[in-house]
Amino acid sequence: MSIASRERRALADLLLERGPDAPTLCEGWTTKDLAVHLVVREYRPDAAAGMVVPRLAGHLDEVSRQVAARGYADAVRLFRAGPPRWSPMALLDPVVNLAENIIHHEDVRRAGAAGSGGEGSGVDAVPPRDLPQRTRDAVWRVVRLAAPVFLSTADARVTLRRADPGRGPATRTAGRSGAADTVTVSGDAVELLLWLYGRDGAAQVVVDGPVERATRTAI
Repeated sequence: MSIASRERRALADLLLERGPDAPTLCEGWTTKDLAVHLVVREYRPDAAAGMVVPRLAGHLDEVSRQVAARGYADAVRLFRAGPPRWSPMALLDPVVNLAENIIHHEDVRRAGAAGSGGEGSGVDAVPPRDLPQRTRDAVWRVVRLAAPVFLSTADARVTLRRADPGRGPATRTAGRSGAADTVTVSGDAVELLLWLYGRDGAAQVVVDGPVERATRTAI
């Protein structure tokens, strides 16, 4: 079983454990909303396009209502099964869905514990999962690939410094080349992934420098 598939199964189990009305770190979404989102992006690419194309937003809303009407358990079942072979997400599963599944797992795990005090909030309430080294290495590869995209609007040179237990430090630098300001964000691979994807209140990282200049692009 691939790492992405294991994380998919873990997220599906957690969604069933928490039920349809639990909070998530996705603003305004319950676990039911999240489950519907996960199904639509993998099974209905025609509707998922509405996540980035405003004129298709109405179609996205309608398809989401249809998926929601089938019930929470059915949505989780479809998500657990994975994208059909014809879905673009099936080809992107090892990278895109690995990040998606890990991030949304933490969206559910840490909801309600992440404070508003910035980086590192909620540390005591929800400790990081003890993931295999192979999984953390795969996440770090995603971070390295994603950093130039997500930090393309940063008004600083941003260095992501990996500090996993049992691994020597590794870095990935992105952002505006030649910028006067520099920002260093340190943490293990999963925490850096969460920070890169905008989960500032939940990511357990240490930031050195003017973090307000390390803007990230939402995609």
